[in-house]
Amino acid sequence: MIPVDPLAIRAELARVLASPGFAHNERLPRFLRFVAERHLEGREDEIKESVIGVEVFNRRADFDPRQDSVVRTEAARLRSRLGEYYSGPGLSSTLRIEMPKGGYTPVFSLVEPPGESPRRPTRRRWAATGLIAAGLALLAAGAWRIAGDAGGRSRL
Repeated sequence: MIPVDPLAIRAELARVLASPGFAHNERLPRFLRFVAERHLEGREDEIKESVIGVEVFNRRADFDPRQDSVVRTEAARLRSRLGEYYSGPGLSSTLRIEMPKGGYTPVFSLVEPPGESPRRPTRRRWAATGLIAAGLALLAAGAWRIAGDAGGRSRL
């Protein structure tokens, strides 16, 4: 995986948090900012359910994630909201912030914007290429036959 510049990550984080899906919400921006900053600071050991519950969702120090599912619930909402952002306002973004299921550590990845990727051959393009190749083969065969006839070859 290509390392992503922390300044670019913070700029993308600011764009995401300013978007309509995040701007009018208190919990999701705090959650995303917390996990992103801890990751960028190299403090992944603090990106766990018990710490997030206390630091982000203001639970007491004896917070037990088995008794209170706030972190899991909000993580599901955050994943959904990020998906909505990148299929809408953030569609043309070349940097994605994701939180894969099974954990709370964000992943930052570079992607090609839509319409910028190399075009893959389609059936129509393959068919056109085949027709052109067949036409060239017929022309070459005809030219070879004419050249052979002009060279004085006799036919039997």
